Amino acid sequence: FRIAADRKVIQKDVRLWDYKHQVLAMTRLKPWMLFFAVKLIEVAVQSRPKALARILFHPDPEQRHSMRWYTRMGRRVWFREVWGFLARDRRVTDGPTLAEFWGAPQDAEEESMIVRRPVRKPAAIIEDQRRLAG
Repeated sequence: FRIAADRKVIQKDVRLWDYKHQVLAMTRLKPWMLFFAVKLIEVAVQSRPKALARILFHPDPEQRHSMRWYTRMGRRVWFREVWGFLARDRRVTDGPTLAEFWGAPQDAEEESMIVRRPVRKPAAIIEDQRRLAG
């Protein structure tokens, strides 16, 4: 997280550090602006005429039932998230930097995506080892 080490933390509750919650301050958008922009996008995507028609008129009754169930659950979650943002979630306006909150970056300790190949021995050494073993 070295790239974001100097950014301010606005959400100190680490239980909310997931893909749905904004945890770092932004320079151009306030948290409510970002939240409601995302919610507006969600409504726009779910209320497209083609999406609504598919939920109402899909030829397979099991698929139609599944889509309606998913839509009902999504609607409940959507309102709960809005309520949570407005009433439950507490953000701080002048929080610590990310480095102050979590400590120094640990990117030098481990890199999970680096592929380490074994060092290849020269062919002459392998031949010598075979002669000694045999």
